[in-house]
Amino acid sequence: MKKLAIVAVLLIAISALAYPQARPGGFARELAMGGGNWGPSDMAVFNPFIIDDPSILFINPAYQASYKDYAWLNVGGGALTGLSSNSGNPLYDDGYGKQNAGVAFSLCPTWNLGVILSYDPSAVNNVKYLPADIVQGRSSQSIPTVQNVWEVVASTHMTNLDLGFGLMYGFSNYESKFDSTSGSYSYDYTASAHVLGFRAGINANLGGGSSFDAAANLRMDKADDKVTGTPITTANSGEYSASGTEFELYARGKFNVSSKFNFVPYGTLLTVSANPNEDSRPNGVTTTPSSENYNFLVYALGAGGEYRTGSFYFAGGISFQTMREKYDYTPGSAYPAAQRVTTTDTYTDQAFPVINLGMEWTLTDWLTGRAGYFRWIGSEQDKTEAPGYTNIYYDETYPNSWVYLGGINGYNDNWDGLVTLGVGMKFGGFALDATVSDQALRRGLGLIGAQDNINSFGYMTASYFFGE
Repeated sequence: MKKLAIVAVLLIAISALAYPQARPGGFARELAMGGGNWGPSDMAVFNPFIIDDPSILFINPAYQASYKDYAWLNVGGGALTGLSSNSGNPLYDDGYGKQNAGVAFSLCPTWNLGVILSYDPSAVNNVKYLPADIVQGRSSQSIPTVQNVWEVVASTHMTNLDLGFGLMYGFSNYESKFDSTSGSYSYDYTASAHVLGFRAGINANLGGGSSFDAAANLRMDKADDKVTGTPITTANSGEYSASGTEFELYARGKFNVSSKFNFVPYGTLLTVSANPNEDSRPNGVTTTPSSENYNFLVYALGAGGEYRTGSFYFAGGISFQTMREKYDYTPGSAYPAAQRVTTTDTYTDQAFPVINLGMEWTLTDWLTGRAGYFRWIGSEQDKTEAPGYTNIYYDETYPNSWVYLGGINGYNDNWDGLVTLGVGMKFGGFALDATVSDQALRRGLGLIGAQDNINSFGYMTASYFFGE
């Protein structure tokens, strides 16, 4: 029996060597190496100065050409309960929006095709609340949350250029029809929401170890609230909707300075605009609804670099980031004329410097250690403006380095920097990357024998490379 076990272990080891080498990475690696939330989304975390990582596919579809014949899963089911700054509530990390998966297949030497499942960076689930703001003559109905989003991604590889394209769609729907055979009316309740998105990206080899990549994303959000009464003798309850448009630009360069160092500048811009509409006025209602317009702007500029030796890698830099939300509100005709003036509320979140630092080093052929530091030092301002009136509710500066994904700090503000730890393991074509609780090194791995409820590993990314 002992000999059989030895033979089995040897066969497994030989088989692992015969398969392709794994390609570690993903959100778990980015989290462990000083990553912060990307733009307004709490579903993605990046250290923008890490050039090669499969998670960049979420921003730039051209990176699929570098990660073909590859499957991955971002497993966000474990909160880092050992972190002193963690909320301790694992519900922040479970379910839709915290976990996603994908796969990419090589169709031929130049073309690749794949899917991304359950990753939704859109604002559709904010847009769905807007129709309720202007409903007249009846109570508003709830529009179901979009929790089904898929994206098809295609890419092609040329001599010195990769191109990528993505088509994303997500929807939710609710229907309830009521018909009376003895009466003279029937109601049709239909509430729905959907998002349609398009992406395109490039990744260009500039020669000499330098490269440039860029992407553009367009997403269109729509939410419909339809409650009608027929025939016309029954009071019509009106129809309302909301629409939103999201546009994102991203660009990054890698410029080779020496055999060990690359200079990495980047920039990104995101705009979101949305407003509710009265599509059909309810019978008996003569007033026009209030007008609302939302405009969201995020942009960032940063510079840093990569440093690499045989067994050590470092990526980090500083950035300037701004997030501004502007809300314009004009009361409807039901209000006196003197009150029908536009009020503008502007919330601004601005930071400099934003610090992303990450390092990883080889421990063994199959084990990699990681550590990171993230710091967001910024200011907030909330200002309300109307004709002849301006009020600044607050204008303050403070460090609030929070990261929503992966249980690091949860939804509690952290008034200090974030120091993170992580490991990467690979066996043949399989890789498992994970963040590590800051308590794990003090009391040992919980999965081996610790008598407490502190998780050893938090956010995890599992992947398998099955190509040649």
